[in-house]
Amino acid sequence: MKLISLNTWGGKIYQPLIDFIKQHSTDTDIFCFQEIFSTTSNITEQSGFRLNLNQEITAVLKNHQGYFASCVNNYIVGSFQTHFVDFSLSSGLAIFINKKFPVRSYSDLFVYGKKDSFNPKDLNSLPRNIQYINFLLGNKEFTICNIHGIWVKGGKGDTPSRIQQSKQIRKLLETRDGGKILCGDFNLGLDTESIKILDSSMINLIKKYNIETTRSKFYPRSDKFADYTFISPDVKVTNFQVPDIEVSDHLPMILEFS
Repeated sequence: MKLISLNTWGGKIYQPLIDFIKQHSTDTDIFCFQEIFSTTSNITEQSGFRLNLNQEITAVLKNHQGYFASCVNNYIVGSFQTHFVDFSLSSGLAIFINKKFPVRSYSDLFVYGKKDSFNPKDLNSLPRNIQYINFLLGNKEFTICNIHGIWVKGGKGDTPSRIQQSKQIRKLLETRDGGKILCGDFNLGLDTESIKILDSSMINLIKKYNIETTRSKFYPRSDKFADYTFISPDVKVTNFQVPDIEVSDHLPMILEFS
């Protein structure tokens, strides 16, 4: 199977992003996206973000079943900015899985704050959830987890909330049977204790494959890591790469596994 994880930057580099998704739509079984907007209004773009990005990706991935999990409503949050909107708008995560793999269960869990418990004067207060699906590949059970981790104005180091987030994620993974894959934008540095908590039971492919950065040229700061893919030891990796493809301020992580 093939999985792609990508923080879409809310579709700010829209056409290259859509072209990338189209290019991989026929050979990629699972997409895990972060920074996804969804709206039922006719307002589709504001502050450079695509407010109906979930619907636009759904239209491209016709052979995939989509699952959207919002963490906050009625706010455009991204790129160090916050805007309240008075129309239907949700922001969160999306998983798309090829329809030939029936999903046995789907859910999401808040690992920081509660849904819509957001103080627009404090970007650090943005709640965070993790979404996860369970399916069978042949006789083997898999759980795929998608997350956009806590953002902190001060950088990507450890904080009590980030430590607690990692512990909650690990606790969730311990309840799942079979092969497990955890991916997304964690907003964490490579050598943080928060990452080590996840390393203790999972294999960190960013470390194992000596990936040099997960950020594209559109990211102006010096920290090179934010995105990670973790696998349980029983997942067999046939290929893993983080190609320098400019569709976001993050780079896509591409995993082939069985």
